[in-house]
Amino acid sequence: MIDLTIERKITKGRNISLVIYQNGRVVLKHPARIQKKQLEDFLSEKRDWIESKLEQLPKDIPQKLKFEEGEKTIIFGSSTKISIIPGKKYVYFDGIINIPNAKTAESRIRKGKQALKDLLLQKVLPLVEKISLTLNTKVTKISIKPMRSLWGSCNSKNQISINLSLVHCPDYIIEYIILHEIAHTIEHNHSSKFWKIVESQNPNYKIAEKWLKDLGKKYIYYLN
Repeated sequence: MIDLTIERKITKGRNISLVIYQNGRVVLKHPARIQKKQLEDFLSEKRDWIESKLEQLPKDIPQKLKFEEGEKTIIFGSSTKISIIPGKKYVYFDGIINIPNAKTAESRIRKGKQALKDLLLQKVLPLVEKISLTLNTKVTKISIKPMRSLWGSCNSKNQISINLSLVHCPDYIIEYIILHEIAHTIEHNHSSKFWKIVESQNPNYKIAEKWLKDLGKKYIYYLN
């Protein structure tokens, strides 16, 4: 029998539901006002289904980062060790990222994610400036945030959102995602015109597409 760890999430809906993510997270979603026994009965009824789904999941998907001492992750495609240190600033150097300590696990995770966000932003900003200038277009806003399925998006106002998990990817993948989203400021679709724009700047973009298809899921789940 699998030892289940089930997270709970309060929703505005009236129904109880379960979501099982690729990295083994099991999330129980339910309204705020609901009897404890009703939740227990629901989980008891669904236990066999949950275990069956968990057994079908890929075995090489990483668990969610907890930003604990000695934990390992990937940053910019390279294996990186997490170290917890006193102080207020993170340090990333030579295969180690030092994360400031915190009183609670939640606060430490927040600090860890902020450190990764800062690292990714430093990498992304010059790329956005360079590619936008080359394509003679303009990005009006850049946001970096955790996303569960998309690597990036671009809205009709030319505002770009980038998945924080991109910080784990190799440089050529980061460059491709930025190019992909900036191309959407010109063509807000995946038409042949759009792909011609992408190809004009990266003739080998299909290599990045294959990497994302074959390996992307593993990298996207470090933070989810």
